[in-house]
Amino acid sequence: MGKQIKFSFDKGDSFIVDLLEEEAPETCRIIWEMLEKPWREKMIHSGVCGWMIETPYFPVPEDYVLPNENLKFVPREGDVAVVAPAEWRENSIKGYVPMFIAHNGACSPLTHLLGIELSKEPDNGEHFTWKFQRNMWETCRANVFGRTCAHDRHIMNQIGGRIRWNGIDGFTVSRVE
Repeated sequence: MGKQIKFSFDKGDSFIVDLLEEEAPETCRIIWEMLEKPWREKMIHSGVCGWMIETPYFPVPEDYVLPNENLKFVPREGDVAVVAPAEWRENSIKGYVPMFIAHNGACSPLTHLLGIELSKEPDNGEHFTWKFQRNMWETCRANVFGRTCAHDRHIMNQIGGRIRWNGIDGFTVSRVE
């Protein structure tokens, strides 16, 4: 088994992520090094690369130039990635990169508010893929360096939905050794 990291959330629940060392070796190396000690921050809901929870402040060495590796424009549910400064341009903060986890959105806004299930057809504007295709200009590519373990993906999706609807949650990310 390869290297793994664990995300634990202040409001409950945690999940394990497998690092994709073959697909993104340098990104995995820097993530692993930066997690020599567990790291704490806050997650928000965002849409830079589709539905995701993110922290804009994952620390990297200030003089480090993150290479483009395993770039995805449309990350899959469960993908864990960082947005390289070259992609985020003027929004980059020296010494930090945005880190995110793509999730399935839990449910549409109208399902959440009205308690009814909606059609998945694109004509109602609530289907994730359709919304993403309409808003592609708002996105950027990201280095996918990890994948949420299959047996934890439902927990990750619940956390993503919780942050989407209830707001910010603190978390700790650490190595699994």
